[in-house]
Amino acid sequence: AHGAVSVVTKFSAIVNRGEKIVLVGRNGLGKTTLLKALLAGSDATPGLDASPADISAGTVRWGHEVSIGYFPQDHTGAIPKGLTAIDWLHQFDPAASRQDIHALLGQMLFSGEEGLKPTAGLSGGETARLLFCRIMLQKPNVLVLDEPTNHLDLESINALNIALQRFEGTVLLVTHDEDVMEEVGTRVWHFEAGVIHDFKGTYEEFASSVA
Repeated sequence: AHGAVSVVTKFSAIVNRGEKIVLVGRNGLGKTTLLKALLAGSDATPGLDASPADISAGTVRWGHEVSIGYFPQDHTGAIPKGLTAIDWLHQFDPAASRQDIHALLGQMLFSGEEGLKPTAGLSGGETARLLFCRIMLQKPNVLVLDEPTNHLDLESINALNIALQRFEGTVLLVTHDEDVMEEVGTRVWHFEAGVIHDFKGTYEEFASSVA
């Protein structure tokens, strides 16, 4: 529920390991609200900024040994100022060598000395890419990604697309990027006013079914 209005009612689903679910529907119909409700039902991964207030009814049961990587739509303030990119990342895996962290940053298109950049000076795209580095460092088996392509350039979107296709875990994804939806999604949750239709097929099959 959102305030006094129920955003999603009577929705029930079982998600199996390895499924990649794309959430589609107009803005304002509850996609972010549903993701936050799912996270609020999870004690699987600390530090997800999930609040118990984000779910007003119903239950969410996560599988045994699930660990979640969450990319929020709004990442204002997600990375505190006063650190370098490397130092901020390092705290999530103190055992990682600086070489490992540099390699990870390189995978997310931070070249050379860019890892020494102060976090206060990061652009929107750099912040997004650094949040992905954190997720990669935490090695989750479930990814919950809310509009991850918003601040990314084409090269970064392509890298993300390929990484999601190769990822062996479970994905819940909100994006407006049709290539990512078509190439990643194996199942679609289609939001209409107050209702979610669960389409068990690829985004491409879903799109041709509603065309």
